[in-house]
Amino acid sequence: MTPYERWSLAASFGTLLVSVLAFGGLAWQLLMLSRTTRLDHDRRRKQATMEYLTATMDRRRQLREEGIPDERDQRAVSRLIARATAGDEAAAGLIAAYLTTYNSLGVGARSDAFDLQVIDQAWGGSIIATWEGYLPWIEGRRQVRGEPRLYEDLEWLAVHMTPRRIAVPRRAEGDPPLRGEPVPG
Repeated sequence: MTPYERWSLAASFGTLLVSVLAFGGLAWQLLMLSRTTRLDHDRRRKQATMEYLTATMDRRRQLREEGIPDERDQRAVSRLIARATAGDEAAAGLIAAYLTTYNSLGVGARSDAFDLQVIDQAWGGSIIATWEGYLPWIEGRRQVRGEPRLYEDLEWLAVHMTPRRIAVPRRAEGDPPLRGEPVPG
């Protein structure tokens, strides 16, 4: 092999090495860009979720003032459902507006526009209580309207929330009180 060929071969390998290093650097930059883009998307999704929840708090307060009971007050929810089922259009409208608010939140979460973890942390228990409390009305409306998918995004959202409470067993007469219960005197 002549010195010219040796130098040509060395230059070719040097060029190849520079090309491989440049490609590696470019791949690293693309990886970092992808990671940064994903983190930015997550931050924006969480921000949009918080903005929706904040805006919806005012709407929820307004609906409470108009007659929507606390979702954990099962008796009051049942009375409102009974009024709506009996033909009270105002009660039915209140329920529809209230459930649509949560259903819209479910649409956003399902489509990845809203962050499910933020929703769960902020309103998880409330969403579960709403779904369970208004389920009789929802099932009735699904049958009446012939729309089995009515409020399905609220249902999806409730299924994906983490229960915050555990069921407290009922005590039989004469059993000692559970921890935290007052002792009968």
